[in-house]
Amino acid sequence: MLKGIAASAGVSVAKVYKLEAPKVVIEKKEGAVAADEIKKFDDALAKTLTDIEGVKERAAKRLSPEELAVFDAHLMMANDPELAGQIRAMIENDGVNAEYATDEVANQMVTMFESMDNDYFRERAADVKDVTFRLKCNLLGLQIPDLTSIAEDSIIVAHDLTPSDTAQLNEFVKGFATEIGGKPSHSAIMANSLEIPAVVGCPGVLDACKSGDVLALDALDGEIV
Repeated sequence: MLKGIAASAGVSVAKVYKLEAPKVVIEKKEGAVAADEIKKFDDALAKTLTDIEGVKERAAKRLSPEELAVFDAHLMMANDPELAGQIRAMIENDGVNAEYATDEVANQMVTMFESMDNDYFRERAADVKDVTFRLKCNLLGLQIPDLTSIAEDSIIVAHDLTPSDTAQLNEFVKGFATEIGGKPSHSAIMANSLEIPAVVGCPGVLDACKSGDVLALDALDGEIV
């Protein structure tokens, strides 16, 4: 048995869906041909926008317009000329590859937002992480799991759930458990909105089970068996 924080009350028993994000490894490559790298970036950015729009469309079958707002924020971020402009400028000026420039600019923006006193702007850091993670995956040809494709009763087990992860949860998701997070986290708030049990802040849960295991989630006492 593992112990975590009961974030959204309820009890559920179902098979584990183990959510493991792609491993993004960024290498700096100097002397890259700027025109080629900018085209690669532009193609990946276009795919990122298409991906977000597709996820929003699928999520709209279950979520309210207010809950879908996370995707509007992500589309706005992906369409931000400042973000794209800084990445293209770094590719051209520093002669580096698109993945490295994207990672560097994203990290700078996250640091900037997280250092602000305003809660709204601090929350934008999560949007930057979410959007640029998808962008980097597209640049590297990595596949992000599509949670809207879950078609049997499941409990998601993950290190953490991003705002776009939680917005994709469909009627087959009977709960989730994450290694990090607390009651004020976005994933906990979304779980309460969707009325599904959730246990967060449970270190080791990802290593303790594999996809297909049967898991009992007690989100009243914060226990996982």
